[in-house]
Amino acid sequence: MPVSSPRGFTIEEAIQRFTAELGPVESETVALDEALGRILAEPVLAGRLVPDTPRSAVDGWAVRAADTASASPEAPLQLRIAGSALAGHPASGGLASGDAVRITTGGVVPEGADAAEYQEVCRVQEGFVVLSRPVRPGANVRQAGEDMTPGQELLAAGTPIRPESLGLLATLAQQTVRVRRRLRVRFVSTGDEIFRLGEPLPPGGTYDSNSLQISAHLKALGARVELVGPVQDTAEAIAEACRDNDFDFLITSGGVSVGPADRIGEVGRMLGASVCFHWARMRPGAPTMGLRLDGRPWLGLSGNPLSAQVGFDLFGRAAIACLMGTSSSLVRSRARLLDEFRGKAPDAPRLLRARLTLADGGMEARVHPYQSSGGVRAMAQTNGYVVQPEGASTLPAGSSVEALFTLP
Repeated sequence: MPVSSPRGFTIEEAIQRFTAELGPVESETVALDEALGRILAEPVLAGRLVPDTPRSAVDGWAVRAADTASASPEAPLQLRIAGSALAGHPASGGLASGDAVRITTGGVVPEGADAAEYQEVCRVQEGFVVLSRPVRPGANVRQAGEDMTPGQELLAAGTPIRPESLGLLATLAQQTVRVRRRLRVRFVSTGDEIFRLGEPLPPGGTYDSNSLQISAHLKALGARVELVGPVQDTAEAIAEACRDNDFDFLITSGGVSVGPADRIGEVGRMLGASVCFHWARMRPGAPTMGLRLDGRPWLGLSGNPLSAQVGFDLFGRAAIACLMGTSSSLVRSRARLLDEFRGKAPDAPRLLRARLTLADGGMEARVHPYQSSGGVRAMAQTNGYVVQPEGASTLPAGSSVEALFTLP
C-alpha cells in the first residue's frame, strides 16, 4: 500500500476498481406506506388489464359512432337518452341504435357503444341529446388494456420508488413490494483537530462538518447511518472504530494523505484490508482511498470538506448504486458556461463547484468564485460541478463543458 499507477488512476479506473465485484444487498418485503424512496428488488409486472373494461375519458354521452355520421350544425342529430353510466355505476344494459347514455369520466362504456362525446358540445332537449357533429369510432374511450396488460413489465428492478410508483402499485391492488433492505453505513471522523458541535473549540480546531454533511447525503439515499467519532489520530483508535461486521459500507474522513498523522493506510494493513485505489487523478480529493475490508467497501475520504464531498460523490455514490442494485445518483451531462473561468492549468481534471440551472436552450453553469478544497461556502451555494480539463487554464464563456450533478 498504497496501490497506484505512477500518476494515479483516472476517475473512471478508480470507480471500476472500487466497485468491482460489489453486488446488491438482500431484499425484504415492505408495505406500500413504508416503500417511498426504497429500491425495487424485482420487476413490477401487471397482473390484469387496466382499464379492465372500456372507460370514458370525458364527461358526456356514450354513443354508437355510426349513428352520428350525419350530424352537422345545419342538420343536428337527436339520440334518445336511454340511461346513465356513472363512474362506479355501470349502465344496466347495452346501447341500442339511436340511443345515447349519459356517462362520466371513468364510467364503463355500455356494450354497443364505441365512442363518447363531450357534454360541452351537446345539448339536451325533451329526453333527447342533440349532436351537431359526427363522433369518430373510439373517440374519448380508454380501451381495455390500453394502460397495461397482464405480464407487462411496468417498473424494472433497481427503480427507486416514487409517489407515482405507489399509485401504480395501488392500482394493481399490490399491498406490499419487494425492495432492497436499507444500507448500513458507518461513518468514522478522524483527526485530533476535529470536535463535535457544542464542544469548546481550541486554537487550530475545527468542528466536524463532514460527518453531518455526508451522512445527510447517505440518509437521502435511504441508508441507515452510524456516526463514530471524532476519533484521535492513532492507528489503534481508528482501527477500533472500524472493527466488527455491523455495516455494509465503511466511510472514514481524514488520514488518507502522506502526512505523519495520516493513518488510514496503516489501519488498513492492521485490519487486513486490501486497497482498490489510492491517489486518483483528480482535483480536489486526489488522496481519496478505496479499500475492501472483509469483502465490504471502505471509502477513505480526505478531511477537507470539498475534497470529501467530491470523493463521496464520485466513489461513494457509485458503490451505493452497486450495493442497492440501481444506477448511480451522480449524473454527467453537458452545460453552457455563462461566464469565463480563468485559473491555473491543473495537472489532473479539476471539479469546480458550480451552480447548474435549466434554461430553454438546455443546462447552464456558473462556476463559484471560491474553489478552496477546505471551503464550505461554495458547496452550500452550488448544486453540482463543472470539469476543468487537465492542462486547460481558461474555460471560455459560452463554451460547452462537462457537468456533474446529483439526483435526489
